[in-house]
Amino acid sequence: MRQGDQGSEMYVLANGAAKVERDGRQISTMAPGAFIGDISLLSDGARTATVTLTEPSRLLVVGHREFHELMDEMPSVRNGVLRSVAEKLRRLEAERPH
Repeated sequence: MRQGDQGSEMYVLANGAAKVERDGRQISTMAPGAFIGDISLLSDGARTATVTLTEPSRLLVVGHREFHELMDEMPSVRNGVLRSVAEKLRRLEAERPH
């Protein structure tokens, strides 16, 4: 996915690896179990980063409607997504010049 594009789905990295870039600079890597694209689904906004697979990987796709149904029906999924978003925000805040 590319930073700035509109997102209508999120992904769960089932296996493999990915790198995350923001404004052309690598800010993170992702391992199995990572949520990708969750921020734009929560905010109904543009992708906040570019994510590129760095090895053969398998992704599970969750569409917009299914994402929100999962969040309503499964508190453990909601908690995992919110925890993931909080960790991403912490990393971004730590990199921001003060």
